[in-house]
Order: sequence, then C-alpha cells, then structure tokens
Amino acid sequence: MRNMPRWNQRLLREQELASDHGRDVTLLACEQCGFVMLADGPDAGYYDDEYVNAPGSSPQMRAAQQAQAGAFVERFGLAGRRVLEVGCGDGSYLECLRQAGAEASGIEPSAAQRAIALGRGLDVADGYLSDGRMLAGAPFDAFVTRQVFEHVIDLRGFLRGIRANLAGGAVGLVEVPNFEALLAQGRYFDFFPEHVNYFTPRTLRAALELQGFDVIETAPAIEGEALAAFVRLDAPADFGPSGRLLGTLAREMEAFVAESRARGGQVAVWGAGGKGLSILAGVDLSGVDYLLDGDPHKAGRYTPVSHLRVSHPDVLRQADVRAVLITAPAYQREIRATLEETYGFRGRIALLDGGVRVVQEAE
Repeated sequence: MRNMPRWNQRLLREQELASDHGRDVTLLACEQCGFVMLADGPDAGYYDDEYVNAPGSSPQMRAAQQAQAGAFVERFGLAGRRVLEVGCGDGSYLECLRQAGAEASGIEPSAAQRAIALGRGLDVADGYLSDGRMLAGAPFDAFVTRQVFEHVIDLRGFLRGIRANLAGGAVGLVEVPNFEALLAQGRYFDFFPEHVNYFTPRTLRAALELQGFDVIETAPAIEGEALAAFVRLDAPADFGPSGRLLGTLAREMEAFVAESRARGGQVAVWGAGGKGLSILAGVDLSGVDYLLDGDPHKAGRYTPVSHLRVSHPDVLRQADVRAVLITAPAYQREIRATLEETYGFRGRIALLDGGVRVVQEAE
C-alpha cells in the first residue's frame, strides 16, 4: 500500500506540514500459520509524548471497558487479587479493574499517559515489560493487555516478560484488533504504521500457546472490532536438584532404604540403566549394599556421581538381601519375575510409581 500516513495517533502542527510525507506499507504473511505483519515498524520517534490513544474518553467505550473488566474479575475470582495491566495508558482500564474489586497496577512507557494515570492515584511503573524485567508486586495473579500486542516487534520477549511476572496458574485477558473483520470488509484503512502484527483467532492462539499459555477461549470484542483471548499459565513443575519433585522422590527412596535396613538384612537397588543413573545421582543411598543390573557388561563398573559398584543379580544367591528397590520403570515387571522365579526372592520389593510404592512385603 502506497502513501499511507506516517502518523495515525497524532495530528500535526502547522509548522510540521512542510516536512510531512506518506510512507509505503509492505505486508508479510507466513505461508504455514497465516500470521501477518508489517515488513517495517513505525518511524523513529513515533511513540513520543505526542502519541495519544485514549478511547476511554468515549462514554460508549468506557461502558464497554467497565463491563469487560467486571466480567473478567468475576469469571476468574480476582476480587482482592493482584492484576497487572501491561500498556495501561492513562489508567482508564485500571480504574475499571479496581472498581470491579481487583488490586490492579500497571506499566506504561509513555511519560504523558503515565502522568495522567499517576494523577488518578494509580500504581503505574515506567517503561516496557521485556524478558528479564521483574516488577514490584510480582508475581501477579492475573494480567491484562489490551490493544498492545499489535504494536510489539519482539512479541516473544514481551510474552516472556509477562510470564516472568506471573504466579503459577495466573489468568490473563489479551485484546487485539480483529484482522478477520479487516479482511472481510476490505478495510485497507485499518493498516496502521504502528500496528506491526495482525491477528486472527488462530494466529493469536498460536502466539500465546508458543509461549506456554493455555488459551481457554477466544471471542469477539468491541462489536467484532477486536478479539479477546482468555488464557491461563500452568504452574511450572519444579525439576531443580533441590526442587519439590526430585526432593520428594529422593526422600521416599532414602526412607525406604533406612526402614528396610532397620528391619534387618541388606538392601539392593536394581537398575543401572540411563534412568537409573539419573535417579541415583540425586539420592543419598549410602545405606545400599548392592546395585544390581542384569546386563553382564555392566558388572564391576561404577555409576557416575553416585559411584555405586554394579553387581550381577547372581549375588542374591549368597548375599543376605532382604529388600530391593527397582529403579528401571520400563522393566519393573520383568525384574519382579526374575527376583521371584530365578532367585526365589521373598523379601521386600518397591517400585518407582509416582513415588516409592512397596508392592511386596517380606514373608
């Protein structure tokens, strides 16, 4: 498209007319997902303090914002919960969230817009939210970002920044212009130089899901002019070496070994394969007498990190082993059969099944 306005959210002063000129707009479309974006972003200096977009001054839009904010707070039980609005402008929507009962705060890069919000007594941080920036008050229980996604060049970093400031299980409301309405009505005038991204329900869902958000629903908003997506962030699993999952498993394994030794006799672990090595590396098994594995090539070798010597199961014929913990999930049935049928083992047996599960007590 040729000779489009360089500025869509500001009017010119008379002294600026001589230097004003149009610009050509080139669209790019992904052949796989259908996502559409501009080849170039807005001119340098576009988002200065002359940039104004305050639809909340319209009574119709104000009523729509109040209804949307109230429904969002009620739907997800956000009364009294911390809600972050990213790109909150002059704070008109923040006020709607607060009126609905949420403990709402925002972040806004425009100094002029932020000054208005602060003048309303609202809590608004300065600048952009990007990957790695943590805000005061984080983690938040929910977020809202309305008519912002279409402006963001680094959408991946932007979404990562939002994620980093959310609690596990947080919900969100994302609103963008509806590209399907633009296409259906041939509205070339809806291509703005500051709107670098254009979303359909499919591409909005894809953008959110790629960054770990579960899209609960997409729906038309503002009489079909916009799309609203409701999302939820799953609570991340803790896989760190001192984290909850590994820590719980390690404690259960150590407890099984300690309890078995207290009952008398020796304790063995069966499984020196790849999964077994990873499991053993994070557990204190100083009370284990034998590490067993049926592969004859492993006998006499030592495990990395845990440094346990691997023995062939034939040691069971002479050793006083009275408890076995099986750490090879894929071979648990086979190992149990070998213990019982080949070695006549009648001692205590435990498996790893969402934790340590004792499947046989000593006879």
